[in-house]
Amino acid sequence: MVDVARTRFPDNMSRSLPSESLPWESAATEVVDRLKKYARDEPIAFGAWAFGIGFLLGWRLKPW
Repeated sequence: MVDVARTRFPDNMSRSLPSESLPWESAATEVVDRLKKYARDEPIAFGAWAFGIGFLLGWRLKPW
């Protein structure tokens, strides 16, 4: 039986991520930063939106 924990891939088979960021990473970071700013500036409206979206998703995705 092969001991999987001790098996190593050859160096030419292992890949690493490039040093540059992924193309969509800056857009995702921008969206998250804007959502955080909106949540700080308008906490009641943000809470209402979060509750409404959660309610609709929970209602449509209920397991029964």
